Amino acid sequence: MPEVTSLEGLDDAPHAEVFDLQTPRTVRLELTEDQRVPEHRHPESNVVLHLLEGAVELSLGDEVYDLEPGDIARFDGDQDISPYAREASTALLVFAPKTD
Repeated sequence: MPEVTSLEGLDDAPHAEVFDLQTPRTVRLELTEDQRVPEHRHPESNVVLHLLEGAVELSLGDEVYDLEPGDIARFDGDQDISPYAREASTALLVFAPKTD
């Protein structure tokens, strides 16, 4: 039986766990305009970020990627990561465990 939920029903900010199931971990990230998540890493995961609304500058190591709604980025979590919202933004992130 699938587990179904609505992103609009999630209250925690900026991070809200979408499902109780932790593998793969799925998180809704909601940032206000001009909000930045400090540099951090997820070394145990490969990450998929799907920008649903807004505009985000995604810093990955020394590179910066401008994301618009509908963009999907997949990257290794074992690098410095820092999303910055140029405007109020919502993204869905999936953290897939590395299998190596």
